[in-house]
Amino acid sequence: MSRQSFPVLMDQPGAKLATFRIDGSAVGASSGSDGLDGRGKFLCNIKKSSNTVTIDWLVSFGDEPEVFFQPAAGQTDTIVEITTNSKSQLVFDTVKATDGSAQADADLIVFVVGYNTESFVS
Repeated sequence: MSRQSFPVLMDQPGAKLATFRIDGSAVGASSGSDGLDGRGKFLCNIKKSSNTVTIDWLVSFGDEPEVFFQPAAGQTDTIVEITTNSKSQLVFDTVKATDGSAQADADLIVFVVGYNTESFVS
């Protein structure tokens, strides 16, 4: 898969929009592509320990990306709490909305908006 992105209609240069899915029960304890859909396998590696998930971007962003999560269909009572977000890594916890306890194996849809530069146009 090419690292080239199609023109994205955004007001800043170097924008990148990516989406992928995570099958929480398939994510392993060692960093790899298990649990990622086809698009995700080209963007990152993933691992988990209980309800803490670590994503390592295969190509670092120029600035910290904005990451949004949507629980997948049938995944109820789930909240994602981002604990670390850097140009090269994202760490988050999945918890139950009702009581804040650990929610391991969460299935998620991930939206990533990032830039290949820290520069911006004003």
